[in-house]
Amino acid sequence: MELNNNVLHINSISKTFNGGEDFVVNNLSLTLAKGKIMAIVGESGSGKTTLIRLIAGLETTDGGCIELNNTVVASDLIFVPPEQRNIGMVFQDYALFPHLTVFKNVAYGISKSKTRKQQVEAVLCLVGLNGFDHRYPHQLSGGQQQRVALARALASQPSLLIFDEPFSNLDVNLRIQLRNEIFDIIKKTGVTAIFVTHDTQDAMAIADEIIVLKQGTIIQRGTAKELYNNSVNYYVASLFNQFVMLSNLDLECFGFYSQNNKTSALRLNEFILNEDCEYSLRSKIAKSQFFKGQFLNTLKLQSESYISFYSKEDLTGKVVHIGFNKKNLLVFDS
Repeated sequence: MELNNNVLHINSISKTFNGGEDFVVNNLSLTLAKGKIMAIVGESGSGKTTLIRLIAGLETTDGGCIELNNTVVASDLIFVPPEQRNIGMVFQDYALFPHLTVFKNVAYGISKSKTRKQQVEAVLCLVGLNGFDHRYPHQLSGGQQQRVALARALASQPSLLIFDEPFSNLDVNLRIQLRNEIFDIIKKTGVTAIFVTHDTQDAMAIADEIIVLKQGTIIQRGTAKELYNNSVNYYVASLFNQFVMLSNLDLECFGFYSQNNKTSALRLNEFILNEDCEYSLRSKIAKSQFFKGQFLNTLKLQSESYISFYSKEDLTGKVVHIGFNKKNLLVFDS
C-alpha cells in the first residue's frame, strides 16, 4: 500500500441502529491530512457523535473501512480496540476523575517511566496550568478543567485528537478565549484534530476544513469562507448564515418577479437601507430592538410577511427605503 500524509482515511463506512433500519452514518468517506484541524457540524441527530465514536473505536462499523496512519483499524475483518488506536479524546463534560489531583488526572494515560513527571509538567505548562498539579477538579474553573482534559489527551502524544462539543459548557467570553488558546496549542504541537460542534461560530474560528453532516451523509465540505459564500443548499446556508426567507410574493413587494419554484433568502446584513439598490420598497418600521451593539429592526410587507434587518440606529416608527441587489439573493432548490 502506498503511504500518504493522511492521518485518517475513511472509506464508505455505515452504521445502523434499530435492527439495521435506520442509518446513522450512511456510506461516508473522508480524509484528514496530518496537522490539520477538521470541524464536523450538523443539526442534532445528524450523525456527528456516532461518526467520532466509530473513528475512536467506541462503536463498530456495519460496513466500510477506517485507516489511521495507513493502518486499517476497522473493517469487516479487523477491529482494533480504542486503547490501541492512539487517539486522544476531550469530552463535553471533561470526564476528569474528581478524587485525583490535576497531576494524577493528566498522568493517568501515561505509562510509568522515569520521564513521566517531566512529561506531565511539560504538558501542564503547555496548557498554562503549571503550578496547578496538586489541585483537584472541584478547585478549578470550567476553563481550567477544560485545559486539564486537553493536557491529559495530549500527554499520551496521540496521532489524532478528537474534541466532542468542547465549549458547550462555557460562557461566551470564556468560550472565545479558550478556543483561541486551544487553536494555538494544537498548532504548536502539530497534532491532527477533529472538533465536533453544533456551533458553527466555533467551527469557523478554529477549523482548516469543515464537514457538514445531515442524516449521516456529508452534504458539503470546505473552508469557512466557502461554506458561508457558496452553500450548496438551504440546510448548509441555515447553519452558517442569519437570513430572512422570502417567498415569491415577498419578492414582488420589492419589485422582483420570479417564475421559479426555488427558495429565496437574504442575509440580514445585506439589506440596503436608504441607499440606491436594484429592488426596494418604502415601509414603516414596526419594531427596533437593541441587539449586540446594533439594532434589529422588523417591518411588515404587503404580503403579510415580516422581515428583519440590522441598523446602527433605532428606527422605531420611521419610514425607510429598504431593498437589495440581485447578486446578494440566495436561491436554493425547494
